[in-house]
Amino acid sequence: MYTFNKKERLCNKSVISKLYASQSRLMVFPLSIHWLITDNTQPCRLQVVIVAPKKKLHHAVDRNRAKRLMRECYRMRKGRLLEYLERRDMSMVIGINYIHNEILDYHQLAYRFDKVFDTLINHLESTEKPSNQQEDGC
Repeated sequence: MYTFNKKERLCNKSVISKLYASQSRLMVFPLSIHWLITDNTQPCRLQVVIVAPKKKLHHAVDRNRAKRLMRECYRMRKGRLLEYLERRDMSMVIGINYIHNEILDYHQLAYRFDKVFDTLINHLESTEKPSNQQEDGC
């Protein structure tokens, strides 16, 4: 459960372009999350691309440090999101962008990851409930 395998990493350029073209976006500073619900033909139920842009973090060592911290935070906290997706029988791709000029320490970033995953799950549940209520009412 606390792994981050190669098949969980999003590398397909066409899927990445669809992901960032979608309007599904959520921001919890210093993270920006893009997501796209996909069909179940993906190699994994949840695939992720992690980005630390050169525009915000000019030095390669800073970008690498930020990506390493984000991968670790994601790896430790992806369980809640995976459980939600398994209950709903959904697949999803996520893009996680670091949008701050300075690198936060692990504990601050972990707190933000908790917050962003809670917000994402709440948003997915709120968008799903109206369709379930319509099915029950008919």
